[in-house]
Amino acid sequence: MKKLLASFVAMMSFATLMVGCSDGSGGGTTTVSCPAGYSYNGVNCVWTNGGTPITPGTPGTVTGPVQYYDFNRSYVQSWGGVGTVNGDMTIVNSGAYKQFLKEAMAVCDRNIWGWSSGLSDCNNWVSGSFKIAFSIDSSMKPAVRFEAYPAPSFFQWNFSLGWDAGGVAFNPLILNSNNTFSLINNSKGFEIRAQGSYWNGGGLRLIQIQVLQGTLQDGYFTYDLYYPYNNVATKFATGKFKKY
Repeated sequence: MKKLLASFVAMMSFATLMVGCSDGSGGGTTTVSCPAGYSYNGVNCVWTNGGTPITPGTPGTVTGPVQYYDFNRSYVQSWGGVGTVNGDMTIVNSGAYKQFLKEAMAVCDRNIWGWSSGLSDCNNWVSGSFKIAFSIDSSMKPAVRFEAYPAPSFFQWNFSLGWDAGGVAFNPLILNSNNTFSLINNSKGFEIRAQGSYWNGGGLRLIQIQVLQGTLQDGYFTYDLYYPYNNVATKFATGKFKKY
């Protein structure tokens, strides 16, 4: 598990942060405290209604991103073979998940017409690995990352015949330009919204990460992941984000 986390963190392109303030004794840390009317979100002291951060340099303010991740399963080398490590994510709608793989990541089912098999067929990715992570800093503008792999097999191949119109494939898919962070559920939770890349079919599609109850102060919280399927925002994955 330690090797898995080390590998996953290394793949993330976001800088890590050790949160804490020096107590002046050489290496110690103190608990971050915020003024009245503010709460610590893991990054900054912010208004309890989700307002803008207080002036940088105010006691309790820190810089750098906080990061969370989850996955359904991951594959690691084990005694000359491939072992599986399970995360907290569950795919709850395979149709919407395949739509995400096809449009937002463009890694499979790329043909408008024709025939696909092997790794070109999204059906062969559904039982594989899917990872999600997000990072957010004092600007409160999140960056999100998605990564998918089919299940390991000695008989994997890639065949596609027809008109390929899938656009640019992204694996990992990293979105950080037009994302938003907002409070939901009477400020008990939050939502991250991201638009897919305009370089493929996901460019006009809204990706939603919803946390009905939890804050960036928490070490973990439950989330739901939504993507349009049959023109309706559809939950296709749920799990538990862990901070690292």
